[in-house]
Amino acid sequence: MWLRNSTISKAWRGAAVLLLAASLGGCFQPMYGQSTLFGAGAKLRDDLRQVEILEIDGRLGQEIRNDLIFELTGGKGNPVGAPYQLAMTITSASQTPLVDVASGRATSETVVLDVTYRVLEVGTNRIVLTEKALARISIDRTQQRFAGMRAVRDAQNRAAKLVAEQIRSRLASYFLTRT
Repeated sequence: MWLRNSTISKAWRGAAVLLLAASLGGCFQPMYGQSTLFGAGAKLRDDLRQVEILEIDGRLGQEIRNDLIFELTGGKGNPVGAPYQLAMTITSASQTPLVDVASGRATSETVVLDVTYRVLEVGTNRIVLTEKALARISIDRTQQRFAGMRAVRDAQNRAAKLVAEQIRSRLASYFLTRT
């Protein structure tokens, strides 16, 4: 008798879960993909292509700008004269949390990248979005000087890519939820 009640109870729980999943299945819409029901995917791609990324000085700034232009337009280039402009302020640093006691040299390093950005609506000349994107990339240090320099540069490039993806995601969220 106990086995039968347990089986029936599990069947009811399973049915409840399936019913709940079926009822919530239509509540979600894809952010980037094509959706025949809502049509948000194509509109979002068009909205993201309407953001001009302003020039920024320095190698790291240019790396972030290039990654962001590719993330927003898919490689179609920076739209000049777009209705939105994105300006960035970059802060980059390096931290050495671990030091070898015997040699006094750093054994690891963390590349720190903080980007504060704002999106300006050109037509009304008002700032519609101000956010901050952060990236922390750890690397192992070596006694070889040029290998260490290249490792830092590669970590900066990875951090730039990560920040560009964060900015793209936040812009996509803004364009989907604006009224």
